[in-house]
Amino acid sequence: MSSEVAFELIGYLGSALVVISLAMSSIIRLRVLNLAGALVFTLYGFLIDSLPILLTNVIIAILNIYYLQRELRTRDELTVIEVGEDDPFLAAFVEAHNADIATYASPEALDQGADVHLVMMRNEIPAGIFVGRSGTDGGLDVMVDYVSPAYRDYKHGERLYEDSARRFVDLGYNAIRVDRVDSRQVRYFDKMGFTHAGEGVQLVIDEAS
Repeated sequence: MSSEVAFELIGYLGSALVVISLAMSSIIRLRVLNLAGALVFTLYGFLIDSLPILLTNVIIAILNIYYLQRELRTRDELTVIEVGEDDPFLAAFVEAHNADIATYASPEALDQGADVHLVMMRNEIPAGIFVGRSGTDGGLDVMVDYVSPAYRDYKHGERLYEDSARRFVDLGYNAIRVDRVDSRQVRYFDKMGFTHAGEGVQLVIDEAS
């Protein structure tokens, strides 16, 4: 392989990383991939002796590092708010994300007599919702557990299931169940401490949680 072809491949790799980064919904992933693309382009600019490409991507890399550090150092304020079934705040969130929610839960899920309605907030911005219905033996059946794409980094799940298990105990539940898990959420529920039960998962909680 000639040097020219190798250099071109490096340039294509940098382009691919930048394009993929722009498709990321998570700002952290966007910054990481964009940083990788900038570093590859920096190498590309050096190899082909192009000062404009080199300088431009060094600056882009520095900016990405700066904003990544700021994102990672910022402590997000995560809150979970219990609301009523007819709460306008809940309705507005569902309306705004209805199409995406429908890919995780059936359209009728929000109209099946739920007993628990929670809105998950990050830095005073609505980020997700949790809707559950009382099941058998003191359990709570999850109907909707949804976080908008920009906030899918497990933080809200940790706040909801790990840090706030007491919330469900206070509501009178000893377990949280999901009858059928979407393939995209298997890793999520595993990370939240759920155990597999048939086609679904469950999280057993008690007063000691």
